[in-house]
Amino acid sequence: MKKIAVTIYFICAWANAHAQINFVKNPDLETYTTCPDYLNQIIYCKYWSIPKDSTTTSDYSMEYYNACGNAFLDHGSHVPANTGFYQYPHSGNGMAGAVMYYDKTAPHPASPIPFNYRDYLQGHLYQPLTAGKTYCISFWVNCTEGAGYAQNKIGAYLDNGAINTLPIPVATEITSVTPQVYTNTVIKDTANWTKIEGSFVATGNETYITIGNFFTNAATDTLVTNYWFGAYQYSYYLIDDVSVIPIDSPARAGADVWVEETKSVQIGRVGDSTAKGLDCKWYHKGMLIDSGAIVSVHAAATKGIVDTYVVVQTICGIVTTDTVNVWTVPLGITSPSPLERDGVRFYPNPSDGNIIITKSEANNNAISVKVFDLLGRVLQQQQLLFTNNQSNLKIEASSGIYILELQDNKGNVSRVRIQIE
Repeated sequence: MKKIAVTIYFICAWANAHAQINFVKNPDLETYTTCPDYLNQIIYCKYWSIPKDSTTTSDYSMEYYNACGNAFLDHGSHVPANTGFYQYPHSGNGMAGAVMYYDKTAPHPASPIPFNYRDYLQGHLYQPLTAGKTYCISFWVNCTEGAGYAQNKIGAYLDNGAINTLPIPVATEITSVTPQVYTNTVIKDTANWTKIEGSFVATGNETYITIGNFFTNAATDTLVTNYWFGAYQYSYYLIDDVSVIPIDSPARAGADVWVEETKSVQIGRVGDSTAKGLDCKWYHKGMLIDSGAIVSVHAAATKGIVDTYVVVQTICGIVTTDTVNVWTVPLGITSPSPLERDGVRFYPNPSDGNIIITKSEANNNAISVKVFDLLGRVLQQQQLLFTNNQSNLKIEASSGIYILELQDNKGNVSRVRIQIE
């Protein structure tokens, strides 16, 4: 789909309509119930835990690291400085740590880890995936300095939670399932985060995602990175920013907005709590300025300037783009449109042609609408009928860019370009 830059003549704000984008709950491991202060506390990270069958009780668990708490007292679970590594999360303040390989041939006497030990990080999805739909799975890992091995075969397995019914003995590898995504490359970088990514077609029952090594030691390639007397004989990886995203999700730069001089405004998937973990790069005048699903931009130095920002989104190699315009208005202007002051808003934009127009309860003014093409020809006009201060407009036009004009019976007019997909 071709994305076209749009310019607003008179800014009209509207409510945002959002679709599910990242199906993973707490994908950046930021939200916690209790700040971690020791090892084996992944349960403190909201919506994350470890898989195990109902008959198993174990003191073994994964680590949860967060910048909250006391850096000195919580040294074993704090970031960035830790007993086995020095690393910041890929984003934000939280991340998990997992053993994904253990050398069973010669266990180190100082290590308390039993034979066959593996960690598995399990998270919840917001809702089941859609059968037959293709999704992109991605997550970021970092190999820690204090461990003795680097490895491949780090992957993600999605199911309906049946993995929790497997007879999993304490701290034992899970090799009876096949992950939908895994890497064949040995990941040894201890300085930078590495992205693991791949796509799969959902069966429709996936409600959990489990991350770890689902292959035997014999099928796992390893590299000795720190094999000395003080180093334990296992791999240890940090995990952050987990995503399960529909592969056909288009880029969203958000609705065109205005900003007062000297201030800033957010653009992108603003208000969408699920928009995390997206690979989005933002450009202004051809220069890369930021990354993320939501970014903040500053007003221009001069009022009246319209700045265009471009977002480039990559999902499993599929690249889409979108644009948004930010109009700088004089300081103190809180509502540049008379209709907006009267509570008139419309959404979504872009849309499939079905537009919802709302107005405040106190607004009794009649409102009419006209739809123009880019040549200025009137394609559609009508008086809007409101029920409970809401009116539904169906634009009968093919995909493209059009002008939507709203006018009330006082003569107040707002015009905005809209995109029909």
